[in-house]
Amino acid sequence: MPYSVASLGTTIVRSLQQRSDTPLVIIGKDKYTRHDLAMHQSFNYVAAAHLSSVLKTLNVQSTKALYQQHSPSDLALPGIGAYAYAVLDAIFEFAQVGTLDEWITRSQKKGAAIVTVGTIKNRLKKETTKTVARTRTKKNGKA
Repeated sequence: MPYSVASLGTTIVRSLQQRSDTPLVIIGKDKYTRHDLAMHQSFNYVAAAHLSSVLKTLNVQSTKALYQQHSPSDLALPGIGAYAYAVLDAIFEFAQVGTLDEWITRSQKKGAAIVTVGTIKNRLKKETTKTVARTRTKKNGKA
């Protein structure tokens, strides 16, 4: 979008243009800008930034590698919610690797109905809570 230097000033226009051109989500070698996400109706840039920071910790090599080698539960972490998964759906579409629904379905047992991102996070939370409880019980000698 062309910004008006006369109305906004040179500094603001440069800042807006730079922000538009700077990658917002980085998945290994793949970089996605606000423009890339907007092309797929994804405008939640805060969720996109959270997603990018979590993906750095997973050391994912590319969008295709994320899609093929990781499951949705790998991203079921604090700060990553449904909006971040929606951003990821736009990225999958942009990269033409598949859809979020296909990615989630592939990680489930055959014939199971697709579940929401919230369900994935809740299941993982319950499993983690049970594991921690078992570990504490064993440490206290009450196995």
